[in-house]
Amino acid sequence: MKSDLRFCLVGRGSIGTRHIKNLKELSFHNIIAYSENLQQDKDKEYSENYDIKTYSEWKDVRSFKPHVFILANPTSEHVRIAKMALELNGHIFMEKPLAHRLSDAEELERRLSEKNVVFFLANNLHFHPALTTIKKFIDDGMFGEIYFARIMVGQYLPDWHPWEDYRDGYSARKQLGGGAILTLQHEIDTAYWLFGKFKRLQSFVKKISDLEINVEDIASIILETELGKLVEVHLDYLQRPAKRSIHIQGSKGSVEYCFGDQWLRFYDFKQQEYQDVINLSQYGNNRMYKEEMEHFIRCVIENEVPEIGIADAMYTLQVCLKAKMDFLL
Repeated sequence: MKSDLRFCLVGRGSIGTRHIKNLKELSFHNIIAYSENLQQDKDKEYSENYDIKTYSEWKDVRSFKPHVFILANPTSEHVRIAKMALELNGHIFMEKPLAHRLSDAEELERRLSEKNVVFFLANNLHFHPALTTIKKFIDDGMFGEIYFARIMVGQYLPDWHPWEDYRDGYSARKQLGGGAILTLQHEIDTAYWLFGKFKRLQSFVKKISDLEINVEDIASIILETELGKLVEVHLDYLQRPAKRSIHIQGSKGSVEYCFGDQWLRFYDFKQQEYQDVINLSQYGNNRMYKEEMEHFIRCVIENEVPEIGIADAMYTLQVCLKAKMDFLL
């Protein structure tokens, strides 16, 4: 079945294009794209560079009979297109976040319960070797009693896609589901993945810059886990240079890793020295995206359990929306 899988991409931005390139490298070539608004330059790029035809009519997608839909479109359109995909019994690989309204997500969850299809919410960080190692350290008790964790990401929004006007992107626009919390929800999902569910949340969410956006550009969120551990999550559209980091402090040791560092190192509390754990100097970031896609395909073909299914996607969205609740522009 692998070589016969047919894919439909919805959303031809940078992440959608990355997924297409990875599918091609994984020897999947039965791919079309769907866009309700055809763009001549983008249509030509996809045709000439990737041998992918773009359709603007859903009837043409229906005729192609995709097995899989890759949804990399604006957040506000995720659920609408996902429901259309489900009508064709398509498996769904959806870029985060799940939605920008809980009611939409609940409707999708109900629809999924009626179908025997795979749903996977993408988060490439689940496949980064630094984080998978940290996750194993937590599960194996390497940190001892965990006292606290800090998880942070920040990047100046106009630097994300310098070839585009940042004001037009979904990240900058409330009506498209933008804002730092939903757009950068990787870190909230990571906190949930590493430490479990939360019993208390306090957030400080604001727009403080002169960026021409109608959403929050900074959020500081304090989460208390069900086991009483404190996790601080910081998200912003402001930092230059970009930075993503994680710090975990326990009774037996600690980790402080900044993405891009050559080594993941563990500090042994008793020995009072660092231990080199993984050499990441040759690690290419596209590997985690490719491994993410390989995992999803195994879910479709071999019935592997999705790393992030609809229940986890719903929980993370609920946390995000609760954190965002008091934001007023």
